[in-house]
Amino acid sequence: MEEVKVTWYGHAMFHVENPRVKLVTDPFDKAVGYPLPGVEADAVLVSHDHFDHNNVSLVKNARHVVRETEPLLIGPVKIEGCRSYHDEVKGQQRGENLIFKWQMSGITFVHMGDYGEDALSLEQVEFLSGADILMLPVGGVYTIDGHKAREIVEAVKPSAVIPMHYKTKRCLIDLNDAGEFVSFFEHTAFCGSSVVVSSANFPSPTEVWVLEPAS
Repeated sequence: MEEVKVTWYGHAMFHVENPRVKLVTDPFDKAVGYPLPGVEADAVLVSHDHFDHNNVSLVKNARHVVRETEPLLIGPVKIEGCRSYHDEVKGQQRGENLIFKWQMSGITFVHMGDYGEDALSLEQVEFLSGADILMLPVGGVYTIDGHKAREIVEAVKPSAVIPMHYKTKRCLIDLNDAGEFVSFFEHTAFCGSSVVVSSANFPSPTEVWVLEPAS
């Protein structure tokens, strides 16, 4: 069974790779506070054009920058997007946001970007159906907080959730930490900076994977 490695660099930036395709989500710039990693990828997924999510130049050798909802096929990996808002007032405060979904090695990943809506729309619920691993903001202030993140988990029922976009020791942005969100779940694993997964080892019921930012 082909494995996928998921590495978190902090904030909303992940590196997701199998032996054939490498993806990076929402690369940040130095103002966020995390070290800028040296990463390569076939594609960069940008949920919205704010400085802490759109540092595309950080990623080497990327042939694609994905900023739209239209499906894109990179080898065997299909990437799709769904529109959402960065706030509770239809983008009037912070604009739009893209939710990304892709299938890799039989696993369906979802990255919620800076999702900030009060509740999922019917279109979003349908788009999120079947998610195996959900990367979800939990830090509040600029996105949903721990309570609303829990509601999304209950609606989507993924196999695993990786919290993101929250306050850590290195993060300079004023956010809440992940403690509130994590406290809602009985099944929690505190991991290193990476996890290696395959479609044969999904947890059940939903498990929260708390990663450490890679240095």
